[in-house]
Amino acid sequence: MPVKRQFLFFVFVAAVLASYGLVRALRGKSGHASRLPAVTFYDKLDRTVTLEDFKGKVVLVNVWATWCTPCVAELPSLDRLQAMMPADRFRVVAISTDTTSRKTVMAFLRARKIRHLVFYWDKNRQIPLRWRYAGLPTSFLLDRKGDVLARFDGPYAWDKGKLLKEIKTLVYQ
Repeated sequence: MPVKRQFLFFVFVAAVLASYGLVRALRGKSGHASRLPAVTFYDKLDRTVTLEDFKGKVVLVNVWATWCTPCVAELPSLDRLQAMMPADRFRVVAISTDTTSRKTVMAFLRARKIRHLVFYWDKNRQIPLRWRYAGLPTSFLLDRKGDVLARFDGPYAWDKGKLLKEIKTLVYQ
């Protein structure tokens, strides 16, 4: 086998094994899909919301705060991602963990021209206590059943490149 073919074969095998390992890691040792622990958060009208409300859609849950510089930098790409996806099949659920008022966070989003993200707020501070993550921003990609497909630590460019392609594949399959 020529060197170039060997290299391509090696890359292919490594990608398959990495994908298999990722799926196993996400599903845990038991082979069952993992879920985020149930929490209640709130919308802009102070109505209670849970992740169960989004069942049937691919969901990107993003945990953020106004004081978090990387979170603020990431918000426009999340907004553009939601704008380019059908709301009946995909939702960005960006949940603020701010301890300020709901009105303050909503004004913060308006000032930054975030128009396509729906406002959600963890006013009771349940998420840091119930979900495992290292810092902000953190995002969780959920399938239509609510199973966690992947966790992303830190800010990402959600509206372009490989991540966008992978999300589109999930949404349109």
